[in-house]
Amino acid sequence: MEALAPAAPAGDGEALRAALLPAVKQFIAEERAGIETAHRGGASGLEVVARHADLVDAVVCQLFRLAEGVVPPALRERSEGCALVALGGYGRRELNPGSDVDVMFLYPRRVDGYVAAILNHVLYFLWDLGFSVGHSCRSLNDAMRMMDADLTARTSMLEARFLAGRPDVFAGFQERMWRTLQGRRAQQYIQLKLREQLQRHSKYGGSVYLQEPNVKEGPGGLRDFHTALWVARARHRLDDLKALPALGLLSPVELAQCLQGLDFLLRVRSELHYLHGGKSDVLSLSLQVPVAANLGFRDEATYGVERFMQQYYTRAGALHQFSGHLIERCVARPGSHVEAVMKKLRARDIGDEFTELNRQIHILPGKRHCFREDPIRLLKIFWYRQELGYDLSPEAKEAIRTNLELIDDDFRRSNRALGFFLAILKAPRGVADTLRQMHQLGVLSAYIPEFARVACLVQFDYYHRYTVDEHTFVLLDYLEALAEATDPRLQEFRRIAGELKKPEVLKQAILFHDLGKGEGHGHVERGVAIAEAALTRMGLAESDIAGVKFLVAQHLSMAHIAERRDLDDERLIIDFARLVGDEDLLKMLYLLTYLDINAVGPQVWTDWKGTLLWELFIKTHTILTRGVPEGEEEHRKAANLRAALVAELGEEFGPEVVRQHLTLMPSRYVLTTSSTKVAQHLQLIEQVRRGEPVAIRWDAYPMAGYSEVSVCAPGAPGRFARVVGTLTANGINILTAQLFSRADGVMIRTFQVSDGRGAALEDETVWHRFARDLKGVILEQVAVRDLIKARRRDLLAKPTPGAREMQTRVEFDDLVSDRYTVIDIRAPDRLGLLYVISSTLSDMDLDVALAKIATEVDQAVDVFYVTEKDGSKVAEGDRMEAIRQALVHAIAEGIA
Repeated sequence: MEALAPAAPAGDGEALRAALLPAVKQFIAEERAGIETAHRGGASGLEVVARHADLVDAVVCQLFRLAEGVVPPALRERSEGCALVALGGYGRRELNPGSDVDVMFLYPRRVDGYVAAILNHVLYFLWDLGFSVGHSCRSLNDAMRMMDADLTARTSMLEARFLAGRPDVFAGFQERMWRTLQGRRAQQYIQLKLREQLQRHSKYGGSVYLQEPNVKEGPGGLRDFHTALWVARARHRLDDLKALPALGLLSPVELAQCLQGLDFLLRVRSELHYLHGGKSDVLSLSLQVPVAANLGFRDEATYGVERFMQQYYTRAGALHQFSGHLIERCVARPGSHVEAVMKKLRARDIGDEFTELNRQIHILPGKRHCFREDPIRLLKIFWYRQELGYDLSPEAKEAIRTNLELIDDDFRRSNRALGFFLAILKAPRGVADTLRQMHQLGVLSAYIPEFARVACLVQFDYYHRYTVDEHTFVLLDYLEALAEATDPRLQEFRRIAGELKKPEVLKQAILFHDLGKGEGHGHVERGVAIAEAALTRMGLAESDIAGVKFLVAQHLSMAHIAERRDLDDERLIIDFARLVGDEDLLKMLYLLTYLDINAVGPQVWTDWKGTLLWELFIKTHTILTRGVPEGEEEHRKAANLRAALVAELGEEFGPEVVRQHLTLMPSRYVLTTSSTKVAQHLQLIEQVRRGEPVAIRWDAYPMAGYSEVSVCAPGAPGRFARVVGTLTANGINILTAQLFSRADGVMIRTFQVSDGRGAALEDETVWHRFARDLKGVILEQVAVRDLIKARRRDLLAKPTPGAREMQTRVEFDDLVSDRYTVIDIRAPDRLGLLYVISSTLSDMDLDVALAKIATEVDQAVDVFYVTEKDGSKVAEGDRMEAIRQALVHAIAEGIA
């Protein structure tokens, strides 16, 4: 860079800039290319950011010297001069490729012509070179006032680094800065930074283990470590990270782990900047694959992106943890010998060589080896934390981490250890926080080694918001929150949670329910084996082991049945009740199902899912508490119900009208339809009888999370598909459909639906538009395909970031129902898919009795209960294969 200076012609600053600009730009481009090449070759994150800072130093310092050369001598002689200072990340020598360059022009008392000329020359040149520059020009007094008035400015100046100009001005600035940042002012600054960190964590999701972390600002991000360093600088005038062990703030091992995390996150952030072509801090799903690949995480036995994200969370978690420890130690360290003595006098002995002081649990002075004297204290200290509601002190945490080898096989089989672990689980609140800290300090994985397999484990999809281990703790958070829940929709969950006889069994099931994911596919079966082995080793009672195994084995079953099977099928409910066999197990499974779905991510749990799950629970609970109803032949039960319905509705509609309607309907209609619904259907049939091409009724049930629409029309082939297509074209989300046809050809189709947000659809405008469109479809004035195409642009969802390609899967279940063949279809979700499927089923001469529709982010999960035209089940073999092939082909073709 300096070699360019002799080629500069004499003259004013603008001529100099014009002459040098092309060469300087080329120099910067070549240097940046070299740094990027080093990054691509595996250079460390710290090396890359330091080289970027050094490059900017070279440019800025040379520009400053060039500016000094073009300023008229008269201005220079009358000036006090200035110092050019790097601030913030540039001051730390941490510049990622797209980072801003923050500088301050610092002068003793006032801006004069010389300082103004220097400033203009340097800044205009930097702007012409394409740098994003944050700049300020301050006197020493102005800088001090700004530090007092603005927290961000104070922090930025705390990292000031001299670049060029008068070093004595910079030295004077630093002396005054440190003089004003002492005692109470230092404490005030630290408190403000800690409050700022809490607000930042809340803003960016509150967890290290979010699906799309912010590498800079999120919990576990770079800013956590920076905050810890700012606190250390304010408290101890820290100038060099290597001084942290000497100050007793971090051990050499902790510092090494911090630097590893810092290096990794800086490398990730540099890659984000290179990919984005500028500043970018969010590790979004759409960027995770290319970032992982570019950083060397290629697909092997497990997806490279999942290994990369596991590494990210491991490093970020460690950085978050040790940054917290550094802050705690800075805040907690006594300021004087007298203060230390006073704190010792205020400490309260709580037993087992532990004391409480300032709501923290400490180890008694001189008792650092208490864990070696009794290793079970490594669990007992967490029991104290749980009972007292206090956090562990920094030295207690350090002592725990350095004694983890004491948790050996004998420890894991100890009845005393099990006793304290169960005591922690039995507590009504704080369990999630205690277990989370046990995990962070390594105790949970040492005591239950199987848990280590899911540490920071990622499932790369848009569905799961958290890593597997954090997902587990979030379930426990939600379980505890039920005790204080005020939302009316959560009151049944709250009541049932309060009725559990052994809530610790549910909590153990929560801990183990996803551990099988650490061993690959088939996580449920693997999880059962893991739970049995671990709990047997720990010495848990056989009955409790059986309960945990059952909950782990069935933790997906209840949602599957509720969302994908016919809840009016009495045999299905009886079989499920026999599977569960116990009222308390049913309550725990019900809660586990709710918690598991809710903790997956936002908008996964819906009121509609709650409605279905509650229906399954209450029907199963009735059988478990009252017994299986006495067997009654279906036709006799239907006859009794027909008689009751005729008696109830005969006065309003006429006995013969009601009797005829029920006679024309199949038995399933009589067995599953309430008198209120039958009355509504009779009203719709009357409208059709009077000449209406189609009759429609809709009702909203906001608390249950759905609306219901009933459609009545003369029967015709493919009519169900046409109704489905018209609902789709109007942006109405179908949840479930019940299909009934009378013997005289009149059809009644009832749909449970929601809006795009998963809530009840109450917008009358939408319903009126749907009615208009459906009438046009029934009268063949408009084609469904044209309706869908006309609104495709508005309704078609954007591609899901991070979605993986999936194949359409069509499966047949001939055992779950005595009457119907069940077809389960999984396919990539897209506009018009349900219309394509229902049209294909019609083309294959199948009658649909029930449809249950679900979407898991980018996947459609659709279930159809079907029969042949003669009412028989679908024959296995060629017939099923023909239906499968037709569906796969139609779904692939879509709507042209």
